[in-house]
Amino acid sequence: MTHSRDQVVASVEATFPKSSWARVLDLLDSYGVEPYERERERVQVAILTLGAGSEAKVREYVAVAKRDYRDVLFWAEYPEESRLDTPERSERIRKMFKKFGIEPPKNL
Repeated sequence: MTHSRDQVVASVEATFPKSSWARVLDLLDSYGVEPYERERERVQVAILTLGAGSEAKVREYVAVAKRDYRDVLFWAEYPEESRLDTPERSERIRKMFKKFGIEPPKNL
């Protein structure tokens, strides 16, 4: 799915009070200025999703995206897969250990 600037702006307007719009857009726009900061609008939408209406969280996720944008995309677009503590994930890991003939750790 392709994201647009209009979608980013609409998300900001739907999530934040009007008094915050300019600040949040400025924060978001600090991502995508370097050539290695790819998929600008998609990453910005992911940041807004993860930020859940908090300017502080938006700031944090922008910083994460500037280090590696794939992290915020993964967390926003695959929330269940990105959770580390699901019982299903633990069971899959236990089965993998057993498949290779290794006793899984007791705390798994």
